[in-house]
Amino acid sequence: MSKNNSQPLNLRGLLMRAAAASALVLGAVGLAAAPAHAAGATGYGNGTVIATAVPAPFVTGATGYGNGTVGVNQTINAFAICPSAQLSFVATYSNGVTVSAPSVGADINGNATIYWAPVNVGQITQAIIGSTCSPVYLGGANISQTPTTTTVSTPNNAQLGVATKITVTVQSNSPSAYSPTGQVVVKDVNGATLQTMGLTPGPGNGQGYAYYWWTPATSGTYTFQATYSGDANAAASVSPQDFINATPTGTPITLTNPSTMTIGIPQTLVATVYPTTVQGSAGFTLNGNSISASVPFVNGVATFQWTPTAAGAFTLGANYMTNQGGSGSTTNPITVVSGPASNDLITVTPAGGSTWSPNGTYVLGASSTTNFNVSTLSGAKVTLNDSGPCTSPGLSVVTPASTANCTLSFVSAGGNGYAPVTQTYNVTVGLG
Repeated sequence: MSKNNSQPLNLRGLLMRAAAASALVLGAVGLAAAPAHAAGATGYGNGTVIATAVPAPFVTGATGYGNGTVGVNQTINAFAICPSAQLSFVATYSNGVTVSAPSVGADINGNATIYWAPVNVGQITQAIIGSTCSPVYLGGANISQTPTTTTVSTPNNAQLGVATKITVTVQSNSPSAYSPTGQVVVKDVNGATLQTMGLTPGPGNGQGYAYYWWTPATSGTYTFQATYSGDANAAASVSPQDFINATPTGTPITLTNPSTMTIGIPQTLVATVYPTTVQGSAGFTLNGNSISASVPFVNGVATFQWTPTAAGAFTLGANYMTNQGGSGSTTNPITVVSGPASNDLITVTPAGGSTWSPNGTYVLGASSTTNFNVSTLSGAKVTLNDSGPCTSPGLSVVTPASTANCTLSFVSAGGNGYAPVTQTYNVTVGLG
């Protein structure tokens, strides 16, 4: 009998020692803990006694919280905090501002995943995961600005006199979802300000954008660069340069020619490519068939003299290929007639004077320069030649220092139904 009584006494001693050990463990854990499982035993009675082991209490905590960047999600894995309860996350900045995340439900073991994205730059002094159980304190963290990338979006080509949209986008660097605010300034290649604009959120995630309409007045290559000044939460950035080629037709190549030509009369076809620094060549076509060999560009211009051989309506074309592999083309309609209506007529008027008559004789002072205003019925350009001793830079004549006689020849290639013409004028150089 005494032997059987000794077993319960030994069991009670074992349980008391286990409970004491559990108390020591609880006292050593500095985090909030869920209630410990009760200690006990099963199978007491006649036969063998088995004592159950006392499980350790739940140790609570979280991972994934710490220093971060505005707009970048942090994934906080909470464990053993408060079984089947709603968990809330609140972060407090040093200036007193609080930021929270949507509440989430913990599973039966007190585990949950909390997603939050810092929305302000600054120092977080404390973050707490709260529930109906004891709160869990996560400590402080530093939140920094998100870097940004600024871009200017423009079409490659624009037409003179037509409004063209210039768009600036400021993007928070991935994975930030913060939409930058503030201003962007668009400047030209010389650093002159073209436009200052405020950003609107969007259109994409983590973006701010702005745009304006720009109208080119003259042909050429225009440069655009945008500077974002930053805001409290997003860092400043500068875009790469973007370029627009402005042309009369809005295409990178233009073809200049008379709209009406005459059989047997040569005409000069001019292809101009933009930007004029492009290296490459152009070819000319009639109704899609080649009429020229490859003509290299010189300062963006390629010329070819072509003589129509048949009357009718045709399509002239010019296509180009750059040394870097770029290409493009354009076309113009033309009409070719069988014979000219008449010779072209050149009107020659010295600046500040009266119009000269062809084959007339006129007196100019020695060592003088006379500029001429000229026009043609055909609309063709006029060139000026002289037989000396005068010189003729452009559409001007420069006389020598002594008396002399000069012959000036004004030349039009004709076109638009007019035949080419050369008109001559005699100049007597006088002293005094």
